[in-house]
Amino acid sequence: NWTGNRVTCRDWFQLSLKEGLTVYRDQEFSSDMNSRGVKRIGDVARLRMSQFPQDSGPMAHAIRPDSYIKMDNFYTVTVYEKGA
Repeated sequence: NWTGNRVTCRDWFQLSLKEGLTVYRDQEFSSDMNSRGVKRIGDVARLRMSQFPQDSGPMAHAIRPDSYIKMDNFYTVTVYEKGA
């Protein structure tokens, strides 16, 4: 699933749209191939383990922040998982 490679972002703030779509498509494909309920439980467990702590820590940021200091912290669970 390389959806993200087929989308060109206007600016860095659209990164979560591109990557979120890829993660969403992967989640949907995986749930169609297996058990939708089991896949959803796994997705939620991953969010609770990775995303929630990130949102309450120093790496917290909105999906589309108003400003940024460095782009390095954009490649986080927030962009990939929360965008989905």
